[in-house]
Amino acid sequence: MGTKKYSYDDKVQVVKKFMEGYPSSRLVKEFKLTHRNRIYEWRDQVLEGGYEALKDYRGVKNKAHHQSCERSLKNENEYLKLEVKYLKKLLELQRG
Repeated sequence: MGTKKYSYDDKVQVVKKFMEGYPSSRLVKEFKLTHRNRIYEWRDQVLEGGYEALKDYRGVKNKAHHQSCERSLKNENEYLKLEVKYLKKLLELQRG
């Protein structure tokens, strides 16, 4: 018997709801999951690598995958730099 595939969007919804406090038994029924352990696996993947870690790259050439990951990390890095810059400026303004 083959492994059931779940869409990236479904995985994200399951993890978000789980982290909001939805019971795993409810999520198993709502999303027709094969087992509740799947929720914990996805949660752990997100905690370790962000929601990007839930994407299924099987069958995708490694080079394209690595380029996509690199691009994603560069975008995240740029965003975080801007966020730090913004927060520093906000602190400056609060200190007067």
